[in-house]
Amino acid sequence: MADLVQNKPGRAVKQLQLLMRVFGCLCIVAFFPFVMPVEWMDWCHRQLDLGGFPADKPIAVYLARSTSALCGLYGAFALILATDVIRYQKLILFHIAGLFSIGTIGTFLAYQCGMPTFWVLTDCISILIICPLKYFYYKRLVG
Repeated sequence: MADLVQNKPGRAVKQLQLLMRVFGCLCIVAFFPFVMPVEWMDWCHRQLDLGGFPADKPIAVYLARSTSALCGLYGAFALILATDVIRYQKLILFHIAGLFSIGTIGTFLAYQCGMPTFWVLTDCISILIICPLKYFYYKRLVG
């Protein structure tokens, strides 16, 4: 393991860790909507010009909370992976591939269901920038 660290540029390790931490911190914020009052969900929904949140539909509330919880958990997972990118390199590759796959499909589905343009573009740009950067530093790390 020590040979691996010596043969790989320390800069790639630091930059991959930074990207993993930034991504993790952004995603971990999703724990807040997981527990926010439904009235706040409705306010956010209206601010996005999506009309009123269907608070009377249990499945809508459940899915909003579940999605937020999973996103937060995914962020926590990224923060843990960032603690030792050498040790967790196979999991990081899985993380990158999973994020790219889910993000790409999710972007198309968001567009298809009529999400606001800024939302779709933010997802798309994030996937097109973050995943390739992570993969670039990952490849420099593993050679």
